Amino acid sequence: MATDAHAPMYRAIAEIYDRLDDWIIANWHEKPVPERVAFLREQWARRDGDVRDVVDLCCGTGSVLHDLARAGYAVTGLDQSPQMLALARQRLGKHIPLIQAQLPDLPLPEASVDAVSSTGSGLSYTAGEEELTEVFRAVHRVLRPGGVFVFDVLSRHMVTEHAGHRVWAADQGDFAFIWEFTNSDERYSDAFYTQFLRRGEGAGATYARTSEKHRLYVLDHPLVRRSAERAGFPRAEVFDNYTNAPAHETTLYDTWSLTRD
Repeated sequence: MATDAHAPMYRAIAEIYDRLDDWIIANWHEKPVPERVAFLREQWARRDGDVRDVVDLCCGTGSVLHDLARAGYAVTGLDQSPQMLALARQRLGKHIPLIQAQLPDLPLPEASVDAVSSTGSGLSYTAGEEELTEVFRAVHRVLRPGGVFVFDVLSRHMVTEHAGHRVWAADQGDFAFIWEFTNSDERYSDAFYTQFLRRGEGAGATYARTSEKHRLYVLDHPLVRRSAERAGFPRAEVFDNYTNAPAHETTLYDTWSLTRD
C-alpha cells in the first residue's frame, strides 16, 4: 500500500461526514446519492454485456455502495481512510468487501470487474496528469474489456469561482465548521477546514476543535482526456453533474464516463 498522505484529513470529519455531505448537496449543488447511482446505472446499461461486479473508489462511509448493493450489484469498496471504512462497515454489514488502499494502488485481480465508480470528487485530490494517468491505468487493469469507469471531479469553475476565494461556515448545533479557500495557484485550491464537535450533553458539554488542510486540483478536460487515452480508454465523455447534458463553463462537477478498449 502506498504511503497514505491524505488519511489524516479524514480522521476528524469521518464522524460527521454524511451530514457534511448533506450540507454540500444543499450549498454546493452536489447530486444526492440516489441521483448519482441512477446515472451510474444508466451509463453501465450502455455497456456491451451485463454489469454485475462493481468497485467504488474513495467509497467513504459507503452510501453509494449501499444503494448499489440494494440494486443487486456485487460491490467492493476502496478507501484510504480507516475511519471512513469503519463507518462503511457499520452501514453495510460484514459481507461486502472493503479494502484500505491509496490510489493508484488497486489490489484486485486483472480484468476482474465490469464497472468502476468514484463519486464525491475523490479524484480531485489527484495532483496532475501523471498521477491521474497512473490511477486510470490501475482502473483499466482491473476492468474487463468494454468496462466503464464513471467518476466526478470538481470543475475549474467550482475550484476557482464557486468554492474558491470564499469563507464558508455553518453551525449545525452539535458541530460547526469554517472552511476557507485560497487560490495561490490556478492548478489547485487549498481549503483550510476547522471543525468544532460537541462532546457530551448539557452543562458539561465541551467542543473539540480540529483542523485539516485539503488541496483540491483543477483537472481540466484536455488533461483528463490525455490521461484517459494514455491509459487505454479511447472513449471519454464528460457530463454536467450526473445529467446527460454536456459539461459547460459553469458546470460545478465534471462527471466523466470512460470506456475500456
